[in-house]
Amino acid sequence: MKITTSILQCGGIAIFLAVFAWTTGAYAAGNGSTDTIRNALETSTLSRSEQAAVQSKAEAALQAGVPADDVSIIVTRAVNRGADAGTISRFLDAGLAAKKEGLPVGPVTDRIEQGLSKGVPPDRIAAASERLVEKLRQAQPIVDGLVRGGLKQGHGNERNEAIQAAARALEQSIPAAAVEGMGSAVRSRQGSLRLFTRALDTAAYFTGSGMSPKTATQLVSHAVERGYSERDMDGMVRRVAAEMRRGLKAEDAASRMEREGMQGGRGMESQDMQREMMNKSGGGTAPGMGGMGGMGGPRR
Repeated sequence: MKITTSILQCGGIAIFLAVFAWTTGAYAAGNGSTDTIRNALETSTLSRSEQAAVQSKAEAALQAGVPADDVSIIVTRAVNRGADAGTISRFLDAGLAAKKEGLPVGPVTDRIEQGLSKGVPPDRIAAASERLVEKLRQAQPIVDGLVRGGLKQGHGNERNEAIQAAARALEQSIPAAAVEGMGSAVRSRQGSLRLFTRALDTAAYFTGSGMSPKTATQLVSHAVERGYSERDMDGMVRRVAAEMRRGLKAEDAASRMEREGMQGGRGMESQDMQREMMNKSGGGTAPGMGGMGGMGGPRR
């Protein structure tokens, strides 16, 4: 009994020390960011009252759990870009809203930071980040509904990645009903949340390349219905990109793919290998071998 009690006491002490170390480290990181933010504000052209307002908003974001590095980077870059106090507060409010509502905060802070790095006018960045938060709000119940309905969810960050992909699709004017429809198509094929994410990214890429949202969603939905894998989706992206480099519009590239028949992944891979072999031998591309392109490649 004494040995057991001793072990439990040691275990409790170990847990306490681990929690203490984590909270101390988190406090130190937040405290360091607070100092950095304060220093940036003190050297800015903002009035004392404006500095205090931004400092208070930054501390609220930190307390809510917005990553300390992101809060610090946003404030310091915004100050360096000459953003006013109201706009900086809008930046922080966007991240704060996402965090409080359980939405992925990374895409929001990334958009703000990248916009500031590229010299985009601060008011445009603020508007874009607020729109993104709204699209994330719309995307979350769609994804959660699909998961409750049986769409297979793996481990890790798959849910957040799916929410981000759905928000990107919504930003590209793909209707919410079409996003949900793609999820239903994936589910009916016993597909996973990862495949749903890749399908959305593919449709969003097509729309961003000039394809109409209707054509993009139809093309990707047809691919899902025919059992395309994540790698096959990458192949579609590569095919459209190659067609556009040759001067074809995205809409026309979609029509060509539909005309040539939506084939399975192995068929596309075989056609790509044959095309590559013929090109290397100087034979050019054989008629009727316009498959969807090779496999692999970047997600976006």
